[in-house]
Amino acid sequence: MNEQPAAGQPVASEQGQMLQGLLRTSIDLGSMRDRQELLERILSEARRLSGAEAGSLYVRAGDQLEFALAQNDAIDVSEIARTYLGHRLKIDTRSLAGFVAHTGRGLNIPDSYHLAPGTPFRMNRDFDAASGYTTASILALPLTCPDGEVVGVLELINRLDPAGGRVPFPDKDSAALTSLATLAAVNVHNALLIEELMEARLDTIMRLSVAAEFRDKGTARHINRISGLSALIFETLGLGAEQVEMIRHASPMHDIGKIAVPDSILLKPGKLTAEERRIVETHSVVGAQILGDPKNELMAMARDIALSHHERWDGKGYPHRLGGVKIPLPARAVCLADVFDALASERCYKQAFPMGQVIDIIRSEKGGHFDPRMVEAFLEVTDRFIATYQGEQLAPD
Repeated sequence: MNEQPAAGQPVASEQGQMLQGLLRTSIDLGSMRDRQELLERILSEARRLSGAEAGSLYVRAGDQLEFALAQNDAIDVSEIARTYLGHRLKIDTRSLAGFVAHTGRGLNIPDSYHLAPGTPFRMNRDFDAASGYTTASILALPLTCPDGEVVGVLELINRLDPAGGRVPFPDKDSAALTSLATLAAVNVHNALLIEELMEARLDTIMRLSVAAEFRDKGTARHINRISGLSALIFETLGLGAEQVEMIRHASPMHDIGKIAVPDSILLKPGKLTAEERRIVETHSVVGAQILGDPKNELMAMARDIALSHHERWDGKGYPHRLGGVKIPLPARAVCLADVFDALASERCYKQAFPMGQVIDIIRSEKGGHFDPRMVEAFLEVTDRFIATYQGEQLAPD
């Protein structure tokens, strides 16, 4: 005689479907490179498994939790979420999320407006007050790695019954939800490690870029401006966030080859001779050689920029007299940003040009020195170019 499943227990086919869903989610989470996309998937999957109307996610940042995400099927929380995005709270017993992260224990609260006597934390009502939403039942789970480290907190809000009514969450977590929390913890932990490694690598890149041009006064600010202006051009062109961030971090290496140019030439206050000009122009090839044979997209972009940011749209640049679309797109953007900064900055051999004259020169070189698309993008956001530049100039030496 076959045993019947206990009340509330899913039948074998449902268990199989749930297992398959978790397996697919595990594979998907492991392949996601973007942290925000990863968090979105974790929260949406947890809400699906639990029947939650809403939810939020906190990610550990040192001894604090950082609010990273909110979802809600009942109301539009985009504006409110942006207000709270990045907000941090201490990992201690004074807040619900802090308590869960501090103790490593999940909490199931049937009604957040009627907490049990002796509850050590107080509920924050700011979100409900701002949105008009009622946060009633809450299931808060720690995202705990296998080694016991808590890397975040998942809050599921207002479980819905089949009729759409708000009800408490079950007393015991489902096996699927517990498994998802473990998967989520591992993937969030890995994402945080990748971010730390990326930050360390980018910090090293910036320091090396500054070192390569350290002999020039104001080098760090020049590099920061080129980085910001190049990213602004890519953003205005409508390129994706990944490409915008990539050029932001690749462009500081544009003149890394100047490390091979002698001080007597690089810092010469007067006009360069033809031979000195030839030596200066070798820095683009030297920079590409320094960056070598790149193994990732960021360094490949940096190499293209270092080699080709002195090429001109009309083919009269150097080192290879490339023209038009033969010049890599990132190099075309950095070309305009670099010329803009060179004209608007004081150098050892010249005074800064008035900003109006700088803009006129950029406009006049559309289709000559510069890719017309780059000039059009520049003219769309000239005010932001100027503001970025002037903000940097006002910084103390």
